[in-house]
Amino acid sequence: MIIGVLEAAWAPLVPYVKNAFAIDEDSLGLLMLCSGFGSICALPLSGFFVNRYGAKKVIYVSGLLMAFALLAISLLINVWLTGMMLMIFGGCTITIDVAANVNGIAIERKTGRNLMSSFHGGYSLGTLIGAGTMSVLFTLGFIPKWAVVICMVVTIIALVLGCKDLLPKEELETDTTVEKPRKGKLYIPPMVVVVGLLCLIMYASEGAVMGWSAIFVSQERGIEMSMAGFFYTAFAVAMTIMRLCGDKIVDRLGQRIVVTGGALFIAVGFMTVVLVDSAVAAVVGFAMVGCGAANVVPQLVSFAAHIKGMAVHNIISFINALGYSGILLGPVIIGFVGKQYGLYISFVGIAVSALIVAVVSYIILQTKRTM
Repeated sequence: MIIGVLEAAWAPLVPYVKNAFAIDEDSLGLLMLCSGFGSICALPLSGFFVNRYGAKKVIYVSGLLMAFALLAISLLINVWLTGMMLMIFGGCTITIDVAANVNGIAIERKTGRNLMSSFHGGYSLGTLIGAGTMSVLFTLGFIPKWAVVICMVVTIIALVLGCKDLLPKEELETDTTVEKPRKGKLYIPPMVVVVGLLCLIMYASEGAVMGWSAIFVSQERGIEMSMAGFFYTAFAVAMTIMRLCGDKIVDRLGQRIVVTGGALFIAVGFMTVVLVDSAVAAVVGFAMVGCGAANVVPQLVSFAAHIKGMAVHNIISFINALGYSGILLGPVIIGFVGKQYGLYISFVGIAVSALIVAVVSYIILQTKRTM
């Protein structure tokens, strides 16, 4: 939930950053690249930190750093400081997410139950709280700085009081290696790479909504900037509801149908936003994207945890680094394409990519093959 609140609080800030520094879509995409660069820098460190210090310590430190980075961004001092803070923001995103997923997989193994969708539901609940709170505060006339301060105080309280029961290092170490790598320490099973790339595309679709939904509806649908954040809120509400129901859906339908169907729903949602010139259609389309994306990544992560030949914390670190490269680098690519051809084409590209995820997921989830 912590990481969801902080990430979603950034989404309604994007138009303010764009206007404050008078930058176009191309330059805004480059600014967002700083987050992606920070996440890539954190890639080789996140799994190491979780394995060495445990999930609890990593999330405490990274959560505080992430909150203060967002506060610095909201001050709108200059574009260089914003870029530096976005690097810290992106790096902390990776470390928190790896720690949370390793913790979640350990709990699934202890209980023998499908729980990953519900755990990710906490993240989605956080995105709902973050985007909704920031949008309401902006509507009430709060400037970015004070809106972030309010959000930040609540987040830190939740961090300190709510994360105390995360598993210590010792309990995360049980059964974390499945098979000795056949090709040396740097060997990465091909299936891990495939799942990581699928997560990259899925996170890119979320990043498209997070980074560009407000700008799209304000520029293309004539929505006031103060109201634009509510379109991301529609996405977050739909995703939260579906994730909290996700484990029961997976128990009933299986991973294959849930993941494949979810990717198809994402494609339909983006095409609805693009093809129907209506604010209502945009709300419906982004909500469809949220419904579709809700359980794809959690189930891919759960599937990846059983891949043989690599330690679980390294698997999660790898696929989440690729995934969050999508959510952070995806908006950059959308910015470049949007400047040249329009945001419509960017969203169509995401829809096509979601179709690719549906096809590949249908193939790899056909059996329990994990090699």
